[in-house]
Amino acid sequence: MIDFPLDLAVNSGITAAVVGVFLLLPPNWLLAPTLRQRLLTGTWLGLASVAGMYWSVLAGLSPMAELRPAYLTLALYIMGRQVGLIALVPTLLAAMLLPQPTAGTQLLLILMLMVWADLCRQLVRRDLSKVSPRVRVWLSLLLLAAGVQGLMVLGSELGWMTPMSHARVWRYAGSTLLLGCCLELLLGRARYEAQLQRRENELLQVLDSSGGGRWIWEVPKHRTTFQGSFYEQFDLGGPRGTDPWHVWLSHLHPDDAQRLERIRQDLLSSVDDGFETEFRVQDRGGRWHWVLARGRIVERDEQGLATRVVGMHHDITASHQASDALQLSQAKFQTIYEALPDAAGITRISDGTYREVNPAFCRLLGRERHDILGRTSLELSIWASPAERDKLLQCFREKGQVDSLPLLARSVNGDVIPGRMSARQINMDGEPCFIFLFHDMSEHQSMQDELVRVNALLQQAGRIARLGVWEDSPEPSERYWSDVCYELHGLPAGAGVPTHYVDQFVAPAYRGMFRSAMRRAVLEQRPFEQEIQIVRCDQRVVWVQAMAEPVVQDGQVRRVRGVIRDIDEARRARDRLRESEERFSRIFQAIPDPMGICSKATGRYLEVNPAWEQATGISRAEALQDSADGGLGLYTRVDREALLSTANAQGLLSAYEVDFTPRGQAPRTGLQSMQTIEFDGEACWLFGIKDITERKQAERLVQEREALLSLTIEAAALALWDLNMQTGDVIGDRQWRELRGLAPAGGDKPERWADLVHPEDEALAFAALERHQNHPDQPFDVTLRLRHADGQVRWVRNLGLVIARQPDGSPLRMVGVGLDVTRQREQEAQLQKLAHFDALTGLPNRVQLAHALEAAMQEARMNQRLLGVAYLDLDGFKPVNDRLGHGVGDQLLVEIARRLQGAIRAKDLVARLGGDEFVILLNQPECRNDCEAMLSRLMQRMAEPVRLEGEALTVTASIGLTLFPDDDADADTLLRHADQAMYQAKQAGRNRIHLFDAERERASREHHTRLDRLAAALQAGEFCLHVQPKVDMQDGTLVGVEALARWQHPEQGLLGPGEFLPQIEGSALEASFGEWVLTHSLGLQRQWLAQGLRVPLSLNISARHLQMADFPQRVQQLLAQYADVPTSLLEFEITESAALIDITAVSATLVQLRNMGLSIAIDDFGTGYSSLTYLRQLPADTLKIDRSFVMGMMSDIGDMAIVDGVIGLSRSFGLTLIAEGVETTEQGLRLLQMGCMLGQGYGIARPMPPQALQAWAAQWRAPEAWAQGLAKP
Repeated sequence: MIDFPLDLAVNSGITAAVVGVFLLLPPNWLLAPTLRQRLLTGTWLGLASVAGMYWSVLAGLSPMAELRPAYLTLALYIMGRQVGLIALVPTLLAAMLLPQPTAGTQLLLILMLMVWADLCRQLVRRDLSKVSPRVRVWLSLLLLAAGVQGLMVLGSELGWMTPMSHARVWRYAGSTLLLGCCLELLLGRARYEAQLQRRENELLQVLDSSGGGRWIWEVPKHRTTFQGSFYEQFDLGGPRGTDPWHVWLSHLHPDDAQRLERIRQDLLSSVDDGFETEFRVQDRGGRWHWVLARGRIVERDEQGLATRVVGMHHDITASHQASDALQLSQAKFQTIYEALPDAAGITRISDGTYREVNPAFCRLLGRERHDILGRTSLELSIWASPAERDKLLQCFREKGQVDSLPLLARSVNGDVIPGRMSARQINMDGEPCFIFLFHDMSEHQSMQDELVRVNALLQQAGRIARLGVWEDSPEPSERYWSDVCYELHGLPAGAGVPTHYVDQFVAPAYRGMFRSAMRRAVLEQRPFEQEIQIVRCDQRVVWVQAMAEPVVQDGQVRRVRGVIRDIDEARRARDRLRESEERFSRIFQAIPDPMGICSKATGRYLEVNPAWEQATGISRAEALQDSADGGLGLYTRVDREALLSTANAQGLLSAYEVDFTPRGQAPRTGLQSMQTIEFDGEACWLFGIKDITERKQAERLVQEREALLSLTIEAAALALWDLNMQTGDVIGDRQWRELRGLAPAGGDKPERWADLVHPEDEALAFAALERHQNHPDQPFDVTLRLRHADGQVRWVRNLGLVIARQPDGSPLRMVGVGLDVTRQREQEAQLQKLAHFDALTGLPNRVQLAHALEAAMQEARMNQRLLGVAYLDLDGFKPVNDRLGHGVGDQLLVEIARRLQGAIRAKDLVARLGGDEFVILLNQPECRNDCEAMLSRLMQRMAEPVRLEGEALTVTASIGLTLFPDDDADADTLLRHADQAMYQAKQAGRNRIHLFDAERERASREHHTRLDRLAAALQAGEFCLHVQPKVDMQDGTLVGVEALARWQHPEQGLLGPGEFLPQIEGSALEASFGEWVLTHSLGLQRQWLAQGLRVPLSLNISARHLQMADFPQRVQQLLAQYADVPTSLLEFEITESAALIDITAVSATLVQLRNMGLSIAIDDFGTGYSSLTYLRQLPADTLKIDRSFVMGMMSDIGDMAIVDGVIGLSRSFGLTLIAEGVETTEQGLRLLQMGCMLGQGYGIARPMPPQALQAWAAQWRAPEAWAQGLAKP
């Protein structure tokens, strides 16, 4: 235990330091601290609490810290929850850094103390709100101290802290109360200072708002201080050390500066304490201010001399300005009174005598002022009649005043003067008087009469011009519409101004625009003009022009005046004109022929279209800027003058042929037309040019070709004929008659066309004629047989054209030429036969067979019948040909062809492909047996001996047969299939029929198609790798994964290996697919290593890879590309059956792989037929029990025995063992009990994407049954 007085002294010092820091803090820190200030205050109080608790421990005087609750509770109680919680943090940190046996209970006690302090701050103060604030503060402090005392006693009794005496226990309450009182006193002082500062600021604000400022003159220091915004306009800042008074004095008016300085010096020796004076001062803007200065001495020294003077300055400029304005107003009133154009004066009410009149009154009556003053209106006879005076007096007695009362006065010469009298009662020199104003209405009356006349004229002009006048005002009584306004809107005159004009009459499309224009005109006080559409009462929409301007009075818009004019007809005419101009412009620009406008006076181009620019090679900008007299060089001077001369003489020009030269091109010929128009008020030429250069060239070419054609027809022996389409008579020239075999003479005698044409060709002739009539742009073109004079027929090609028609469009006359093509026809027939038939046998050849086969397939498909395609090859023909020669061979082929033709039906076909190969088409057989029966009969016929060269020759045939559409292939494929079946018949012993197997072919084709699709998928990156974990079933850890390929099919989704591996295995794709798996496995390991995941990866290697001589070298190259991937993390799995293909070669390959650091696993072990000897030869590291045994061992004793045997083998050979296909907890448990610790299967995890492995490994746990079952004896 430490010495109690020493402890008291140290803690008193800490308390004094806390109070001292609070004494140094500014008031705002205590009353409204910022977040940073709260943080510093809480930290300071927390450190004080830590120092109080742990000073003895740190000094080595005591092994136990002693709780000091005052600092923490008062931090929360005085400064709030945030400061209290901040103060609690050092205490908690100290408790963790300097642990004590009772640290936990002391922290609990501290929290209870903090909660109690918060309750005292929140609840007690709120509940005692009716008590005065001072009493409430001390009561809450006492309650806080009592609660601290009670909690500390409770902690001591419960053993939460070291036992202590009652004096020490009471010390906590005393220190809390003492420190709390000190802090509350400091807070009270801060509140008092803040209140004084606030009141001083309020006084300064009041002074600022009154337009003044406060000054303080400290006489001994020769320093004057100015306070208030009033002084900001005078720039009182000067050089450092300068008294602002001298700067202030420099702003004073020279007449006032010396006087004010004198008053200031006199004040120091005066016995009076105060002074007051006015002076002028100039601000920084050059404006002068009148200032009222008041001052008072507030401090004197022992000799009675002033040491401190305070005062105020008030800006009284406005008061002086008001006084000056009053004097000016009086002067202005006198001036206005004298210059007033209306008669005015003052009369005494008691006797009616005039006391004052202005010059206008004198002029109105034609009297002098001295003649009027002192006399009455009756004496001066100023009224037209006594009734006028009585009316004035009567109005004054009733209303106490007179406002614009119509009266008639009389001048001195007797003229009656109409006017309006206004009067008010005033006191003048203590006497009630009558001040009046008489406004002469003579001129006004004349003007009013004139206005009435002018208004009538304006109304008439408005009706004629359809112009309405309106006025809008917030006051309904001031709104006005003229009669034309009502008429324009379809309203009766005087119907009343509409209250919601825009919504009632303005067309919807213009309402927003009209409102905006009105609003802008009012805001900007400027006139506006708009053309809008209104909807009349009869729903007719018309165009109007609205013009208005705001009426501004006193700077504000009081009303809006305007006019509205009917422009409907003019607007619609303008729109029509604009639309017409736009149409003209669009047509002008779009016309493909060059056009333009030029001035008649100057020839200057005013407008050209794009076609003109393209035709001339001159841009529009250049054409419009040209001012040369000779134009742009398009025409020669002679041609241009001739063109203009003709146009000016005729007033227009139509299709005038002229040559022009485009820019940078050869001369061209055009037809120019010109028409006089008016363009922008100027007489102009509208011209157009039609380029006929090509037409002129074509005309010359036609003439040349006509001459050439005449020579050609003569040289080509073409016969000309002329056919009358109505009578059917035809005549021809000399060549025509020679073609017909007639004498050259008598050429004008017509012949009947129908008699000339061969009967079989008449339909062909009429069809060609009808085609020509329906399509006149296509000539009449037909080759016919015409009768010759010798009775033979000649093939003649006829080309003709209808050159005349009747009014109804029917043909009237056709002319044409005829060409004898008999020789060509005969040659074509011979070529046709040679092209489609075999020259030796006369049978259809390969070409004819192709046409016939296509037609037969189409017919079979349409009729849903069979088609037999038989491919026949002779057996033993070559020996005959070699022994007896080709001549005998050819004779034999001819005889075979004759027998084949005789053996088939009429609807069937036999063709020779070449050599001793024939094809037979059997159309629409009933079934397969029907085909085979017909072919059997054919083979019997062919087997009959043939006697040639005195020798009996016998040949047989091997026939391949396929049936369409069972074999649903194209023509070429059908022949190939029949050929394949024929070769199979040859291989089966010859002289037989073999039927093609379409299903087998289809399956083979589908297999190849599937392989092509798989190759494309591999190329497109559609394959991906999933991984299946391998785990230690005993402790539940991940020991490796197996890479399994998946196909991410674009349409079918993710496909398993059963969908593609059977097709890949054994194919050419197997090697490239395996290389892809290895490459992506290495990439996957690289990615895992980068993520910090180190797990062995196994992948399957096919038998084809093991048979590849360069497989180890290819693996070595891939490993070199991924040198950052340890080879120990890779394992190759080979099946037992793959290893047995060539045990010696496979072992050598595996040894090379193991030398690279790779592991080798035998997959599906137990499914092959390997012996222990073979197993010993294989350099394997791991055996994998096939899933079939694992899945069946729970129900099959044999499978159980195999599993047990494999486990024993693995132990004997020192191999790692893993079981595949672990799908249930029971299977895993049984394997563990048998000694197999590693497993893989759906019961552990299904194959998953590589990115999901890490998350799976983090959450996977082995079943409890595995651990419990393994632990059992």
